[in-house]
Amino acid sequence: MEVFFRNHHYRIFMLANIISAIGSSLFGIVFVIYARHMPHPGLAISVASVAGSFPLLLDILMGYLADQTTNHFRQQLRNRLIQGLLYLIISLILLAQGNWPGFIIILSLSMLVSLISSYNTYGAIPIIKDIVVPKDISEAAGFEAGINATISITGGLIGAALLAAFHYHYSLFALVNAASFFLAFALLFHVRRHFATLASSQVVVPKQVGFTASIRHFFHQTRHNFKLLKQHASIIQFTEVFMAINLFDAGQEVLLNLSFAHQPRLLLINYGYTVALVGMVESVGSIVGSLLPGRLTRRFNIPIGIVLIYATYSLMPLNILFLKSRTLLLFVVIVSSVLTGILNPQVQGKMINDLPKESIGSIISAFYTVIQLTVPLGSLIFATLANALSLKFSWIGLLVFDGGTFVLWLVQRRHQRNVID
Repeated sequence: MEVFFRNHHYRIFMLANIISAIGSSLFGIVFVIYARHMPHPGLAISVASVAGSFPLLLDILMGYLADQTTNHFRQQLRNRLIQGLLYLIISLILLAQGNWPGFIIILSLSMLVSLISSYNTYGAIPIIKDIVVPKDISEAAGFEAGINATISITGGLIGAALLAAFHYHYSLFALVNAASFFLAFALLFHVRRHFATLASSQVVVPKQVGFTASIRHFFHQTRHNFKLLKQHASIIQFTEVFMAINLFDAGQEVLLNLSFAHQPRLLLINYGYTVALVGMVESVGSIVGSLLPGRLTRRFNIPIGIVLIYATYSLMPLNILFLKSRTLLLFVVIVSSVLTGILNPQVQGKMINDLPKESIGSIISAFYTVIQLTVPLGSLIFATLANALSLKFSWIGLLVFDGGTFVLWLVQRRHQRNVID
């Protein structure tokens, strides 16, 4: 967080990003509420929920497009203007009575705004690399992650409250979203002269002629980026570790929800309250870890963080199988989430510092896409085990998976050291 107050240009750039993120987050919950008042509301809500996650599938494409930009800052300016204009169009459509053609158009425009936001995220990385010194990169990444997590938690509640204050005038709410993007544009426009001198504003990118050539270049570049990623042995290890951690975390979430239903000793007041409390504690822990000052976390290196996370995660199956302690359960959740909140920015900071600037958006988007794929996989595997065999067997399997992947990481780490020596 200290880098935000120390670095003037980073502060302005992040304020613009934060204002844009708030606008996007507020409209997410509002659109679901709007869907509830459509003809066939169940179908509308389902369509809105599925469509909300669709832009995540195109992260690699957005990272690639960001890397094809010759002037990252100018494109950030243009995108804020485009997003604001899209919300003005949405506001006009919302003036009409709710109907399915209008709903589909609003949904499509909202998805387009989300895709542009994803593009902005990866396009911002070269800019941040230019305006933040290398030793502060991890702290900057942590600050951004913490702010985004805070917005994602509170944005829905604030959006619902504002919508009620506006007496459910959806069109007026869309205007507020448009204003947030225009304000972000104004902030960036104010500092345009300094940012125009950065290296990220003067990138030379070979242009592809024709749609077919562009598609071919995208797949060629994606393969090249994965090959480039493989040349960084430590980053490959981090990718594998984060895949394992995400798979474990997704499996643990499923098994905890099932355990709360079958073991009343674990409940705090009731089932719904317990699930909500555990989710809130996890989110708060992640935010706290992300926002810790760099002077406190700089000596907390990545290997130590991985060891501590594996050790902490192993306590959860042991607790559920033998102790069934609610206090230990909450302790494990908050400690593991704080550690993950600290570790994520450190890994991203290392990638930003080590990877070539011309491909950084594509490679980091590929990294996050790969590790995110293990989340539904973990939920599916351990939910299937719990229902096909038993809940106890699933917790034992989760503990074995934790220990097995930890040993595998230690072996790989030792092998890497031997190769270097």
